[in-house]
Amino acid sequence: MRITAIQCAAGMLLACGAAGAVATSATGVAASEKPATYAADQAARGEAKYLSECEECHGDDLKGGLNGGASLAGNAFNEKWGEGMQASVLFSYLSNEMPPDNAGRFSAKTYAEIMAYILMRNGYPEGEALPTDIDTLDTLVLQR
Repeated sequence: MRITAIQCAAGMLLACGAAGAVATSATGVAASEKPATYAADQAARGEAKYLSECEECHGDDLKGGLNGGASLAGNAFNEKWGEGMQASVLFSYLSNEMPPDNAGRFSAKTYAEIMAYILMRNGYPEGEALPTDIDTLDTLVLQR
């Protein structure tokens, strides 16, 4: 059977695609080995800020408040932000979208503290402080 130039090129593209998938997979595995953690004092500061700035919409139990904010705890949280998601995704959402009437008004440190509190309330592990820079958060995943 004779192989045409098109078949050869298609085979090379498939091989390159497979190699790219392996590299991506390897990167995903490496990232999943480093779970996002938070420091206890960071979560405590986050709790204070949450109670003063977020509770009205998201509730004192993080399950939704008087103004209809989304649940930040339990199944609702896990379905949206669940296991294996990069920590940067949640951090970016918080820092770019919250609070809705003045998004981005807090410092990166404050957003990390609020996120630490949310993670604590959802049973994520305590450890090193949650970083505030997006590049480092890209290397961490939400994992219990």
